[in-house]
Amino acid sequence: MKSCHLFSKHSLAALLATLLALLASSSYAGALYVYETANPTDTAFAGAGLAGRAQDAGTVFTNPAGMTRFNKPAMLVSGGATFVRAPFNPDSGNTIPGTDGSASGWVPYGTFAYIYPVSDKLKLGVNVGNNFGLSLDWGTNWVGRYTVTQAAIFAPQVQPTLAYKVNDWLSVGAGAGLTLGYLNSKLRIHNPDLPGDGKMELEDTDFAVQGNFGIMLNPSPDTRIGLRYLTETELDFKDDPHITRVGPVIKAVTDLIPGLELDMKMPQSVMLGVFHDINDEWAVLGSLGWEEWSRFGHVEVSVGSSPDVTTDLKYENVYHVGIGAQYQYDSKWRYSAGYSYDSALSKGKHRSAMIPMGEMSRLGGGVEYKKRSDLTVGAAMDIMWEGDLSLNGSSGPGTLSGEYENVFLAFFAVYAKWQ
Repeated sequence: MKSCHLFSKHSLAALLATLLALLASSSYAGALYVYETANPTDTAFAGAGLAGRAQDAGTVFTNPAGMTRFNKPAMLVSGGATFVRAPFNPDSGNTIPGTDGSASGWVPYGTFAYIYPVSDKLKLGVNVGNNFGLSLDWGTNWVGRYTVTQAAIFAPQVQPTLAYKVNDWLSVGAGAGLTLGYLNSKLRIHNPDLPGDGKMELEDTDFAVQGNFGIMLNPSPDTRIGLRYLTETELDFKDDPHITRVGPVIKAVTDLIPGLELDMKMPQSVMLGVFHDINDEWAVLGSLGWEEWSRFGHVEVSVGSSPDVTTDLKYENVYHVGIGAQYQYDSKWRYSAGYSYDSALSKGKHRSAMIPMGEMSRLGGGVEYKKRSDLTVGAAMDIMWEGDLSLNGSSGPGTLSGEYENVFLAFFAVYAKWQ
C-alpha cells in the first residue's frame, strides 16, 4: 500500500509539472497589448502618440475623451493581418530530439468603431475589436513540444463608451470593454512507459469587463495631450484537460483530477500621448507608456479541490516611448510615419519557449487618400523587430536550449473612415 501511495504521489508531481508547462505556454500567448490591432490607423505611427491623436473613430478605444472632437457622426472600418516570423534553432545544450520548429504564420484581424454626437458636449461611441493575444503553431514534433505545440489566447471586446466636454480645454471619457476571453493550448506529454508522445489540450472561454478611461487636454488649438488608462482585468479559465495516448502512470492520476483552473490577468496600462500641428502641412506626435506585466506573470493555478497555487513566470513591467510625424501633401493625400520602443517582457533564463518577447522596436508608415468630403481610405504597415532571442530551460524529459533567430512581426492594415 505504501509503495502504491508513493507511486501515485510521484505520478501527480509529474502531471503537475506538465500542467505548469501548459500554463507557461498558454500565458505567454497574450504577450502584449497590440497597438496595431486595437486601432489599425495607429499602424502608420507604430503606436506612437495614440492617446493624443484622436483623428478618427478609433479614438473610442485609444482615448475615449477624444470623441468630443467630433461634432458629426464618424465611423471606422478596418481589416488587416499580422505575419509572425520566429524560427527556432536548437544548440548543443538541447537534449530533446525533434525538428527545429517555427512559430511563423499569419493571423488576421479587424475592427469597427462608431461615434454619435448627442450634443456639443456629450458623445456616445462603440468599438469592436481585439488588442490582446496571438495564435501560433509550432508543429507536433519540434523540440519544444513538451512545452507547447499550439497556443491561442484572445480577448475580443465590445466597448460602449461616452465622453463629455467639460470646457474648451478639458474632455473626459469612459468605456466598458465587454470581454470574451478565449484560451486554447496544446502540448505533448513524454511517456516513460510507452512509445510515442501523449497529448494534452486545454480550452475554455470566460467573460470579463475592462474599464477604459481617458482625459484630453487642449492647451492650444494646435496641441492635444491625451491620457488613457486601462484597468486590470482577470480571466478565469476552467477545463478538464483533454489528455490522450498516455501510459498507465499518468492516466491513473489524471482520471482522479476533476479539472484545472487558470486565473490570468489582463494588466493595467497607462498611455500618455501628445499631438501638435506645426503648420497646415506638418504635425508631430509622441507617447510614453507603462504596462504592469509583472502582475500578468503571477497566475493562480488550482487542480481539482487542491488549494490555489500562484506560479511566477518572472515577467517584467513594460515601458514604451514613441515619436511620429504626419505630412499633409495636398487636400487629398496625407502621409504618416512613426517609431516606438517597448522594453522586454522577459529576459534570459526566464524566457518561455513561446515567442520570447524581448525588446521591441517598431517602425511604421502609411498613406491616406480623401476620396470625397466624407470618406477617406488608407493603408499602413509596420515592422516590430526583436532580433535573436536565446532560451534555456527544462522541458519534459530534458533541456530545451537554443535561439529564436531574427524574430519579427509585420502588421498590414487597410481601412475606411467616414466623418
